[in-house]
Amino acid sequence: MSQQAYFAEEQSLMRLLESLDATDVYAAVCGVRAPRYANLRKVSGSKLALRQPRPSASPKSFLQPAKERVAVYSTHGPSETESSAGAEPYALVGLRACDLKAIEYLDKVFLEGEPRDPFFEARRRAQILITVDCAEVHETCFCTALGGKPFAEAGFDLNLTPITAGYLIEVGTEKGRALIEKAGSLVREATPRQIAERDRLRRRAVEALEKQTSGLRLPENIQEILLRSEKTGKRLEASAECVECAACTFVCPTCYCFYLFDQPAGGENFERLRTWDSCILGDYSRMAGLPGAKPNPRPRLRSRFINRLLHKYAYSPQQFGQLGCTGCGRCIEACFGKIDIRQVLRELGSDENR
Repeated sequence: MSQQAYFAEEQSLMRLLESLDATDVYAAVCGVRAPRYANLRKVSGSKLALRQPRPSASPKSFLQPAKERVAVYSTHGPSETESSAGAEPYALVGLRACDLKAIEYLDKVFLEGEPRDPFFEARRRAQILITVDCAEVHETCFCTALGGKPFAEAGFDLNLTPITAGYLIEVGTEKGRALIEKAGSLVREATPRQIAERDRLRRRAVEALEKQTSGLRLPENIQEILLRSEKTGKRLEASAECVECAACTFVCPTCYCFYLFDQPAGGENFERLRTWDSCILGDYSRMAGLPGAKPNPRPRLRSRFINRLLHKYAYSPQQFGQLGCTGCGRCIEACFGKIDIRQVLRELGSDENR
């Protein structure tokens, strides 16, 4: 649908968020050190952080919790899948364009093909997505290097652009249109001057990212380069700095690997839990059996490091039609080994050009 633009003052936007028909409203708010997500329904007096760089935490946990129960059963009966139909409506406010790309990616993983994940699907149906342009870019961001932009163009219900004295609001869906109609006098149609200001601020954000990344671009033959590195045993310098903490995969908005295990749930009942897992860990995909009979398929950390890159930049485009990296830079921020994926990509590109 065509995106019509509206304007809301600072206080009017907060009142609009308070009026949302949602059980919970998770928004990017000012934290002690950096922006964070908080539930506006439960934390009063929070100041929105929509003019600051994106929060360090990714919104993945709202769709794919770090731990959840998916089934219960007993020794005397068949298992019962936990109900996934009762997800309460909730809003996510302050997501960035890179976060929307990540949600689009997870949709392909969990909703396209069979089986569909009923828990993920229920949470997606219950979502209200209110995104915001990057008025400021985080020092680790590099979305433009992967063909992205620091502002969303589709996939949102409402999108906000911080401008003078308030926010320009774009409508992306019928759900968003209903929110604007309900807002009434809290919003008014944007003026041509306000729309021009939005366009100017967007150009400035792109220029800031281009300057920050020094024109970095993903090599077109990245899969060939990575496969050659894996086959020849060439060690990427960054792999020596990896401490196998898995922070990069846990904070990544597109990493979706999970681990299922059962445990007692009282009496004769048991429960099946799903938790996040990581391909960078030494015990990932290790199978049960006699010692040495079914080892980890990638016992060497260097191999696991390269496999992660292959999945992000080569296998994901083949399997899902888009990169498994959005350029949000959270992995750089979280890495205990101080590995900068931008430098890794530069290293791969420079090796190819030698």
